[in-house]
Formats: sequence, structure tokens, C-alpha cells
Amino acid sequence: MVVGLGTLPGGHLPLAVYALSFWHYYLYGLAYGIGAVSLSVLKRDAIAMKTVSLAALGVACLGAPVDGPSVAVVGAGFLLNALGARALGPDRTYYGHEVAGLPRWRATSFPYSWIAHPMLVGNIAAFGGTLINADFRREWWPLAGAHVAMNVGLLAMELSVTPRVRERLRAVAGQAAAAALRAPMRTGLYVAGPGAAVGGVLGWAAGSGTPSTTHVVLGAAIGAGVAAHAAVIAICYSMPALPRAAGDGAPRHELPC
Repeated sequence: MVVGLGTLPGGHLPLAVYALSFWHYYLYGLAYGIGAVSLSVLKRDAIAMKTVSLAALGVACLGAPVDGPSVAVVGAGFLLNALGARALGPDRTYYGHEVAGLPRWRATSFPYSWIAHPMLVGNIAAFGGTLINADFRREWWPLAGAHVAMNVGLLAMELSVTPRVRERLRAVAGQAAAAALRAPMRTGLYVAGPGAAVGGVLGWAAGSGTPSTTHVVLGAAIGAGVAAHAAVIAICYSMPALPRAAGDGAPRHELPC
């Protein structure tokens, strides 16, 4: 809401699209690599932010004429993703084994009988398919390229992060989150300052290279907010759960995440 209210009235659509398009990848990385968040929280957050991301992509696509081959590839890619999610079920789609300790289980039904990682491969095909549209590619190739890169990164993560690595990451992240909470003001400055600097540069770039003060200020404000929000999410996803309370069916966290 803050990004939308700060950018859309002034016509700064690229700032809004780029600021809102990649949060679910971040959530996936934190959950898979650390696994200190409840499955219900992960599903809620990931579904919400993936919906926002796809809506931002849809808004970007509306500015380009319809291209038949591009639409076909995008549709096939997202269909493959949906079929993979249906085969796994919602809990295992959102890392139920890594986050909630669900028993190991290997899907053998289609499309897993055909390809090992249909959801990520489908996403790569879908976002890559947008680049077939020359008009979309000319304006938004960094957006599509970033989505493809993020999905390739998730695939590499799933292939390389072992349970032992995850335990180490969880320990380090928990310590870092606790340290951040002991000095919130200092942590906020460390996080928001670089975020504002990066956001200002990106805001300038979003203005087609024109040194616009408005773009720089908006970019800096959004960059600081994005960095701060990312830090809060990292803390929430890194703090170990407290013991279950009597009659409570879920672990409690030190923060109301």
C-alpha cells in the first residue's frame, strides 16, 4: 500500500512494479534455508506476495500489444507450475518438510513423472516467455530477467542446501536476529541507510536516465522502506519458536509474526 500510494499517483509505475515483484522469492529463501517459521505463516505470506507479484507483472504486460507465441509459452509455463503444485499439495508446495517437519515424500505422478522440478521450470518458461513479446521486452526485460534469475536461484538452493547446512544457517540467523533486537535503532540505521542509497540510484535509473529529483527521492524512500521491511521479515523468519503452551497446537514465536 505504501509503495502504491507513493508511486502510482505520480505515474512512477516502474518503481512500484520492481519494489513489489520479488518478495515471495525472499520468503522462500528464508523459509527453506532457515526453516524457523511456521508453515501457516509462510503460506499466508508467500501466497499474498506472489499474488501481488503476478498482479504487478500483469500491469506491466498491459502496456504491450498481445503476442500469440508469448502468451502460449507463458500460459504453458504457469500451467506446468500449477500442475506441479497440485501434485504436491499446498503444504509440501511451501516446504512442509523443511519448515514443519512433514515426512519425506517423493511425488511420482505427472508432471513429476516427466520432470524433477516442474514448478520452477514452469516459472522459468513463463517469465522467459514474456521476452518473446518484443514490445514487452523493450520496456521490461530487467523485470522478466530478474524473475528467471530468481527461479534459477531457488532451483540451485533446493539442490544445494542440505539439512546440515540448514541447521548451521538457522543457528547463525537466530543469533543475528537476537543481536538485531538488542540494538534496534542501530540495526535500523545500518539497514535503512544502504537501502535508501540503492533505492535512490534505482529511482534515477527508473526515470530513463534523467536526473529527476522526484525519482531519486521516491526511490530512496522506497529503498529504505524495502530494506527495513526485509530486515523485519528476516528477524521474524529466524527467531526460534518457543515451547508449545498447554493446549496450544502450534509453536509460539518471540515476535508476533
